[in-house]
Formats: sequence, structure tokens, C-alpha cells
Amino acid sequence: MSQKVSVKVKLVVTVISSALLVACGSGSSSSSNSSQPVYTAVFDAGSSGTRLSFFKVIPSPGGYPAITKLVTIDDDMDGVVNDDGINDFLNGNGAIKLKNDTLPPGCPGTTNLGQLDVEPCVLQPMLAQLDTEIAALNTKTPGLNLTKSQVKIDLFATAGMRTEDTRNGGNHSTASIEQYYGQMKSYVNQWGYSTGEFKTINGNSEEGVWTWINLNDYYFNSFGGNPTKSALQQAPVGDFEVGGSSMQIAFPTGQFASDAANVYRVSINGRSFNVYSKTFLGLGGDDARKYVKAFNYNQQNGGADCYATTATANNTKESSGVQLYPSSQVLSGIYPFPSNTVQTAPWFTLTAASLGLTGSPGYSLAGCSAKYNTIAGQVTSLERNRNGTYNEGDVATVASFKAQLQNSTSPFVGIDNFYYSAKDLKYAPSTGFLPEEFKTKLANYCQGPVVSDAFAQNVCPNGTFMYDYLFGANGLFKNSSASFAGVLSPKENGDTVLTWTRGYLLQKYSR
Repeated sequence: MSQKVSVKVKLVVTVISSALLVACGSGSSSSSNSSQPVYTAVFDAGSSGTRLSFFKVIPSPGGYPAITKLVTIDDDMDGVVNDDGINDFLNGNGAIKLKNDTLPPGCPGTTNLGQLDVEPCVLQPMLAQLDTEIAALNTKTPGLNLTKSQVKIDLFATAGMRTEDTRNGGNHSTASIEQYYGQMKSYVNQWGYSTGEFKTINGNSEEGVWTWINLNDYYFNSFGGNPTKSALQQAPVGDFEVGGSSMQIAFPTGQFASDAANVYRVSINGRSFNVYSKTFLGLGGDDARKYVKAFNYNQQNGGADCYATTATANNTKESSGVQLYPSSQVLSGIYPFPSNTVQTAPWFTLTAASLGLTGSPGYSLAGCSAKYNTIAGQVTSLERNRNGTYNEGDVATVASFKAQLQNSTSPFVGIDNFYYSAKDLKYAPSTGFLPEEFKTKLANYCQGPVVSDAFAQNVCPNGTFMYDYLFGANGLFKNSSASFAGVLSPKENGDTVLTWTRGYLLQKYSR
């Protein structure tokens, strides 16, 4: 089992310096407000699955909103299926996993599902469960009489849907993607719920910032209204949030707020910070691993030097393919996909079957790191990563981004994929993280027998990505004044506590 994440985080101080706290006010969290409760649910439509979180919010303009998460509806519940992302449905290759559940009514199957199947196969089971939760809430709270029409639902998609836009190498126009969202919104309306926004959120100004808000509010009480982990307000940290298709990095900075510079103003409960937030589409743990496995894909060995000797084609197979970025966008270095002749959108998609292990596995930290180093450098510089979601701003490089990190007024922590990579190696401290110890545990794990399970096998490539990206030869914290403190768990007692959906609500209902 992994080391328990410490709640007495010593990497922060309880006295907020003026460099961190910009235009600080008293921000009393006990100020009275007569705002009526708002009941709202948010679909988090990620690149590797969808979940629905149901909240009660008491707004507090200029103050600290009271947010109670009533339930998270996901595949851990009976009857709610596990999908591989709503973007796959858009392309006609949607898939769901049933576990012990029966096929949802009207859902035609488990694979090769199309755009019109996203409602019966993915949304319907979650909405049915939400119906049940509302009924239970009414029973528990006499006189509430909450109706579905009083519950507002938003659907926000992240990196998986970003990759579908032709601006980012995908196969769909912005208009056709908006039509897809309109279709889902109409379905939820017909179910009887009020609907808000259904869209792909910006990785910089929205997803990255919202993640940063929630992380620092939950663990460090940085806005002075949440004593869950700290009775005192603590200085905020920076974070590396690594999802399936993208990575978001955010940190407090003394730089002026500017959309063009990816610096955004966050003001909650009288506490204000300027936050640098940058997303990199293609540097999520899943996509980065698939790029490594696709090296010289017509002659590739499935990234054999990134896996332990017990790896096989079956226990390392991917559930979906990956878009190969074109050689015309590679600034320097060896292009890893020489057979790819597609230079314009839609980019060529290498199928999951083509990402299989074909060589003899044998883990090599040096060999695997070299591939990840190439991928990280090239993906960082892709046109779609200019300003994150859209093709705007300057071309980024690992070196220029590393220079940006020096502007952080705080240390960094890793969450999501970086946390799980560390946890699986039984080395997940929240402070005092030692790169050499992580490296030793990674080598020992991957050079020994690894159980024949896809998650266990992927610890080796995923852990190598974390080590190389942060501490390797070109690592962001190699010879850097910026510091990496450790990792923090996104879950506690089985419940997801680090979620950008709550950060979205904190910002929205404090205005």
C-alpha cells in the first residue's frame, strides 16, 4: 500500500507573504448572506470517462460559497457504466464497459457506438441515478420538495473533446462539435432538468485554474473558508495535474494578469492571486504513453523497453488509438513517426491495435526515458499547444516553459496520474520528495516480475514519464530554482476530493 498523504503539509507557511497575496482583504468566511441554495450537477466528460457530480451551493458574492457535494455518480455505482470518453462516440467508436451491469435501455451494444448512442449508453444511466438521489434527498429533508426542473446541469468536456476540433488536429468542425453538445443538452432538457452550458472547456483559463482553486482550497485553505485540512489559511502551491490526454500546470505568480501570458486573476473570499495556468494537449499520461509505443510504428515493438519482462500484447493493450502529430510541426530532433505522411487536419489516427507490444519486453530506464524526452519536447511545441487550447501565442519549448516555472512563488505538487504513479511504486510523500528514491523504486519495480494486469504493467511507462519529465536530463526541476515537494491524493475514503468541478463552483458562486 502507498504511504498515506500527510495532511500536515510542511511545504507551506501559515503567514501569507505580500508576494503571494495580491490585494488581500479580511475575507471573513462567517459573513452572513441570505442567498438561497442552488442545486446543480456537473458532467465531467473526460478523455477516459464521464461522471456526474451533484452539489448544493449557497452563493456568497464577494465571499466564500458553501459547497456541499451530495453525490458523485460514476461507474462505481450499480447500473452506471464506464465509458471511454464521449469524444469516441463522436467518431463512431464509442465503447462502454459493463462490469456486472446490464446493458442500459436503448443502448445497442458495448462497442462501435455512434454519436446518437451517447445519450442512452452514457447519459441515461447517470440521469436515472440522479433521479434516485433527488428522491432520496427529498425523503431525508421534509419540505424540500426539490424538482428536477430546479436542478441545473452543465456538461463540460476536457482534453478528449479538444482533440476532435480541426484546429487541434481533429476531424470535426467547431460547428459540428457544437451540434453534438446541442444534441446532449436537448436530451437532458427532455429528461426534465434545467440546463446550463454544454461545451469543451479551455484548458488554461478554465480547467487548469479550476483545478488549482480546488486543490489549494481543499488541502491548504488558501481562501480562508475551508478548514477541512487546515484551520489556518496557508500559502497556495503549484500543481501538475496529469490526466489521460492533457496535462495542466498552474502556480501562483507575481506576474500581471494577462490572457495572452496565461496569467489569470482568481479572487475568492477577499483573497486574490494571479495564477499562471498552462495546458499541454498530448502530454496526458495515456497519450504520452501511446506516442512512446508508436515510435517507428510500422516497425515498432510497442515500447518494449518501457515494460517489465512479464508484459505481453494482451496485458499492455490500449483501449483507444492516438492522433499522430505531423512532421511539419516538429521544430527539431528525430521525428518518431516516419511513415506518417498526413500533414493537415484531420491528423492520422493510429489504432489501438497498432499500439500493441510486438518485441521482447525488457525495461530500460535510459531507453524508455529517451523516447519520453523526445515526445515531451515535440508535443510541447505543437501548434495546438500555443496558449493551450487554441492556436494562439508563441511556440512553447521545454526550455521556455522551464523558465516560466522560475516565476512560481511556491513549490509544486503532482496530482492524478503523477500521484498514482508514485502510489503504485509505494512512494507517495506529500513533502520531502526525493527523485533518486523514486528512480530506485521505479527500477526495482520494473526489473522484477510485474503481475499480468494492465494497470500494474503501465506503472513502468507512466513512472518513467513522471521521472523523465520532472527530473531527467531535460527535466523541469533539473538545475532549477523551482522545487517539487511531492504528490497529493485526489481521493479520500474512496471519494474524489480533487476535482475541477468544485473549483468551477467556488469561482462562479463567489462572484
